[in-house]
Amino acid sequence: MKVELGKIVASSEPLGKLMQEKTPIATSFRLAKVLKSVQGELETYDETRKKLIEELGKDGEIKQDSPNFEKFVEEMNKLLAEKVSIKAEKIKSESLSKVEISPSDLLALEWIVDE
Repeated sequence: MKVELGKIVASSEPLGKLMQEKTPIATSFRLAKVLKSVQGELETYDETRKKLIEELGKDGEIKQDSPNFEKFVEEMNKLLAEKVSIKAEKIKSESLSKVEISPSDLLALEWIVDE
């Protein structure tokens, strides 16, 4: 499936929480496949973000008052809009029916949950 990198980044923490929940074996298998698939994308994202900070920032950081802050935001928005391929299937919402999850976490995970 194709998904925007920004959605993956936003879902990394909720996905980690979901991985700690007990789910049926088939759901656990699918969740593990999703996690394996997104880990590489998240690592590449983090490396790219760090390079961009080194390039546009100063002393390994960039602040709102930095001269290149607007360029940094523009480049980050382009990066987060990139579509990446994930080798995983969506998870049926009914297989998560016994899982307690916050509405905000569920919203972040909507790209991987199928109704």
